[in-house]
Amino acid sequence: MLRHFLPALLLSCLSLHSQETVVSNPAKDMAAAQQRIKKISATEYDLDGIKINAATREVRIPTEVRLKKAPIEFMLTTDTGKTHETVLTTTLSPTAVQVAMLLVNYQPATEGLLVKVPADERPKVWKDESPKDKGANRVKIRAEWKVGTETKNASLSQWVQNADVRQPPPDLDTWIFNGSSIDERGFIAQHEGSIIGIWLDRGAIFNSPAEGNWRDDLWISLPANIPDEGTPVTLIITPEKP
Repeated sequence: MLRHFLPALLLSCLSLHSQETVVSNPAKDMAAAQQRIKKISATEYDLDGIKINAATREVRIPTEVRLKKAPIEFMLTTDTGKTHETVLTTTLSPTAVQVAMLLVNYQPATEGLLVKVPADERPKVWKDESPKDKGANRVKIRAEWKVGTETKNASLSQWVQNADVRQPPPDLDTWIFNGSSIDERGFIAQHEGSIIGIWLDRGAIFNSPAEGNWRDDLWISLPANIPDEGTPVTLIITPEKP
């Protein structure tokens, strides 16, 4: 089963970001999440409501529209995170999201996030990290929701716009699974509730590689493309290249 390979992946993830400091709680939380994984078919798994397909590497995360029209720094946070600056929220644990990604062999790494960031704007907490397998940290993210009996879907990048030009970023077909970091508080995403950042956030599990990602004043939601607040939305994560 897939879960037999998970402990090594968890240790790898922790060692990548712990900077040689032994942190027990994140490892325990991830191990606990591993125990909650349920096999629902030959290739499908469920973790706290996250649907995971081992064959396609598709990860489906249930969320809800929080803000339809607002300045934003995130596309997804927990419902106890920075909800005043995000389009979507979820009740799911960020730890569970990270475990789901590791389960189907995505590899957390920052490669691709800093390419367009000017040297004088580069946050000190960010370092260039390459995944073991080329492109294993690059994903597509789509939103799926219902209007009556009709199922709608769109690229998540179409729900955000650059405030300078009032257009969605043309270079956000791909998101980066950098995996959240660990500090003295533990697993940062779990502590802060940050999951998908449009503005560079080392605590978020995913980040945008788009031009201007270092600017916290650049991004606003694109209300014309976003369903009503409170609408259930499933985020569908797939590999950049199947």
